[in-house]
Amino acid sequence: MARVYPKQLPKHVLENPKLSSEVRVYERIRDKVPGDFTCYYSRSWHEADDHGAEFDGEADFIVAHAEYGLLFLEVKGGRVSCRESDGQWLTEDRDGFKFKIKSPIAQARSSKHHFLKRLNENKRLGRRFLRVRHGAILPGSARPKRPLAPDAPLEIVAFGDDMENLDKWILRRMTEGGDPREKPLGLDGLRALEELLASHFELRAHVGSSLADDAMTIDRLTGEQAWILDSLEDNREMAISGGAGSGKTVLAIEKAIRCAAEGRRTLLTCFNAPLANHLRDVCQDNEFLVVASFHSLCRSLAIKGGVVLPSNASQALFDTHLPEALVEAIGNNPSLGFDTIVVDEGQDFRDSWLNALRLALRDIDEGRFYVFYDDNQRLFSPEDGFISALPTSSIALTRNLRNTKRIHELMSKWYEGRRSTAAGPEGEVIGLLECRRSEMAMERVNERIAQLLRSGQAKPGQIAVLTGSGSTSMAAPEKIAGIPTCQSDEIHPDHIVFDTVRRFKGLSRPCVFLVGIEELTDSELIYVATSRANVLLEMAGTPEDIARMMQNTVDTH
Repeated sequence: MARVYPKQLPKHVLENPKLSSEVRVYERIRDKVPGDFTCYYSRSWHEADDHGAEFDGEADFIVAHAEYGLLFLEVKGGRVSCRESDGQWLTEDRDGFKFKIKSPIAQARSSKHHFLKRLNENKRLGRRFLRVRHGAILPGSARPKRPLAPDAPLEIVAFGDDMENLDKWILRRMTEGGDPREKPLGLDGLRALEELLASHFELRAHVGSSLADDAMTIDRLTGEQAWILDSLEDNREMAISGGAGSGKTVLAIEKAIRCAAEGRRTLLTCFNAPLANHLRDVCQDNEFLVVASFHSLCRSLAIKGGVVLPSNASQALFDTHLPEALVEAIGNNPSLGFDTIVVDEGQDFRDSWLNALRLALRDIDEGRFYVFYDDNQRLFSPEDGFISALPTSSIALTRNLRNTKRIHELMSKWYEGRRSTAAGPEGEVIGLLECRRSEMAMERVNERIAQLLRSGQAKPGQIAVLTGSGSTSMAAPEKIAGIPTCQSDEIHPDHIVFDTVRRFKGLSRPCVFLVGIEELTDSELIYVATSRANVLLEMAGTPEDIARMMQNTVDTH
């Protein structure tokens, strides 16, 4: 069986009686021509000449073979004739009605010249002198004894008599005669022809409009979650869980702002310094609200409370000394304490740190303590005893509001917590920027971002490039696509963010590009990486690394 395009004829072709002859030829070629032949059915074309005149045409069938070249065929059903007086071609149906038709030979010849010109424009083929033939098939007509016309000798026309052995006629038409200069089409020619003729394509979306539309939908959905806070009014302590994109941070911010508006000294804290900077920007001009990362809070209050910290920057300083200094500072000066504490990304906190924060409440019996956390993300702390002991919210955050459905589908493959439902817009397809070596990934991303910026589809402040490696100190480029870069703790609205996946945790951007994906082997880190984009997510790497990211197969060795 020949390889045919399309693989199946559409319903409107099969049910159209005027196309019954073409359907018959399609089935004969599909079923009887050998498998090393390729056949394209109904390929339209358009071209303009040097004077601006435009021409349209269609090739009913194009048969291709790596060695034998190309054959362009036009099919005319019914009983075909040609009027002697003016050379007008006619076809007569079973009811005796006659219709004017174009010369099938001229049509096949025009298609041949058009597509041969297009192939010659392909630089990979060069100006190869290809073996190309044309002809016509008249299934409803019997073979005559003389040529149909000077340009229609019998050897280039197949009739109803030839239909049972159409495969032999096609092979004979493609192999007989020739010019010594003719060259085979070759495998590269077959590939070039497929690119030219196979109409299965998917254009890269112009993401400019979808960025705005999808972002508006996501903002609306996220805002709708605020009613959940009403359920927390009577709960002094609460643990609220939800996956990435479920609106945890938005609710944490809103809860902190509401408490501060009541005149309660409120703390909004998290582990990640870049996220804390983002929270601080969002929560400006709130008199009773303090926003800080956990360790910077400890250091700041230790200084205010007169607590001397060790001079060395060992791991023990962060794990033990700073949290203990927080408790001591508030013991020395109770006015440094808080009436309400809201913790975002609580899964990153050690139990001892959360205990220290609880002791930072001015009145443990009357103070309020809320922890928003993701039960799938534990990149910085494997402990969960403190959170597990808190009363849990009866309303689970199970709707993903921040990401498009396509991004949610990918990130969900790496999610091991409570399943969430995608509520956002459908969104763009995940972009896969393949390269031969992982070192070339940044070059591919640079080209793609340049194209987005040049076409006005995205702005620098909407873009983040995240690397799976542990540090950006050596690899961080000063510019991407000619635009200055910044890290996530010093974001500038007219810069492109370049940072590690770990440091960008808790943050998001409309457009996120992933590089260094060969180092993303931990499922939780991949979950974080794939969930940072709101609307457009693209990853660059080798085909093997991209396949691993897309198929959820982690190398555990």
